[in-house]
Amino acid sequence: MPARDLLTFGRSLLEGEGPAVSSRHWPQGLRAAFPGPRTRVEAWRGEGASFARYATPHGPLFLKYVGRGQGSRRVFRRFAREVAYLRDLAPLVAVPHAPLRHAALDGSGGRAHLVTPDLAGETHGWGLFTTPEAQETALLDVARLLARFHAAWAGHPALRGEWRWNAAALLEDAARLAATWSGPHAAAVREAGVQLPGLLAHTRPHTLAHGDIHSGQVLWPQDGGAPVLIDYGQVHPSFPGEDLAHLLAVRLGVGERARCAGAVRAAYREELAAHGLRLSAADLAAEERAGVALNLLSTADQAGRARRGSGVWASLESVAGAWEHGA
Repeated sequence: MPARDLLTFGRSLLEGEGPAVSSRHWPQGLRAAFPGPRTRVEAWRGEGASFARYATPHGPLFLKYVGRGQGSRRVFRRFAREVAYLRDLAPLVAVPHAPLRHAALDGSGGRAHLVTPDLAGETHGWGLFTTPEAQETALLDVARLLARFHAAWAGHPALRGEWRWNAAALLEDAARLAATWSGPHAAAVREAGVQLPGLLAHTRPHTLAHGDIHSGQVLWPQDGGAPVLIDYGQVHPSFPGEDLAHLLAVRLGVGERARCAGAVRAAYREELAAHGLRLSAADLAAEERAGVALNLLSTADQAGRARRGSGVWASLESVAGAWEHGA
């Protein structure tokens, strides 16, 4: 392609129709939705997505998009899921979130973007909690927000179609992984796969799981308001124990889990009850055990696609330990 044509093609990709592929150049649809001057405040690349913050006449905006070299079927599916949740479901429940302002998806090209209000100027993240005491208190906020999310979606009539619980498909995938996994903790993975059907019989499905809950998925308003839950790319139908186990067994180290798990469980259970979903201590233990099994299987599946030494392998060690020690 001649150089002039290549430059024309590149500009049409950056500024034409479809999703954003650069933080510096907005496509036509995005410029039409938010006309006027804009100032890029900050831009960075993350794992699986790129991000930018802007000052605009329409208020501060946050752009999340598939950057150069980040496109894959898995990344696109997560964008599509997050857009669908924010567009169709999030407005139906009283769980604080950053509302969707704009989105574009291009399945054929693996490109996608979404825009929400930029909350950076009015919230802070986990990093502001610098002492063990402050972090433990903030972790209880995460547990309560998670409980509020689960209670809001428990039995909700909007959970149909792609949002309906499908235990058969889950168990089929789990059995396949358990039979083929040959990496570390293979015996634990096989055991979890064998026990999962029985464990699921003691859970309460028909809610949504966030799918990747941890302290970095929560923003705390500077005015002391209710914390905000973010990043819905892995939200899916499930049972409450999946997220609770992810928080405790995948995201917390052994020492943190020993120190904080009891308080986290108590805060989570109390908040569930406050929003109409009551679980006994035995019910919660059954939920969490099923969640540990499912997280062990899903983490092994992720580790099988990741390079050795990456964070997911450390997570596999953590959740395998929780399974083997009955946590």
